[in-house]
Amino acid sequence: MSSSTEEYLNGLCKEIQQLDNSIRFAGMANSLGSLVATAYRNGVTPLMDEQETSHYAIQAVLRAATREDFESKIGRLVYSIGKYERLIRATIPIPIRYSSNKQDDESKFYYILLSFDLNSNVMDVIENKVMPFIEKNKYQRL
Repeated sequence: MSSSTEEYLNGLCKEIQQLDNSIRFAGMANSLGSLVATAYRNGVTPLMDEQETSHYAIQAVLRAATREDFESKIGRLVYSIGKYERLIRATIPIPIRYSSNKQDDESKFYYILLSFDLNSNVMDVIENKVMPFIEKNKYQRL
């Protein structure tokens, strides 16, 4: 991945993390589950180390990909939420146009991985802050 792409994705993660103070972590994983960008809320103590977070990203993308099996029946996954004892997680698949060639309109799927504080109104934050931000920014060329 080029340094400009990496900078862009890290910037997106930081902007997403700053949309709401309840967002502890924002990460971006590629379609293989490799974590390509991250941002943590200032002052937050991560609950997992870097290797565990990378493993989580692979599992989250795999879970999202398995949901595609039922897409023809129930529609495309918009986002998924899981509540745990210590935090809440969300996975949001998004296409990002990754070519600077104007004739290449191909999109590449990335997955935004979020973690929230337990007392968060996660659906409100996702629906009213994160999704509008993604919609506004998902077709930026890299």
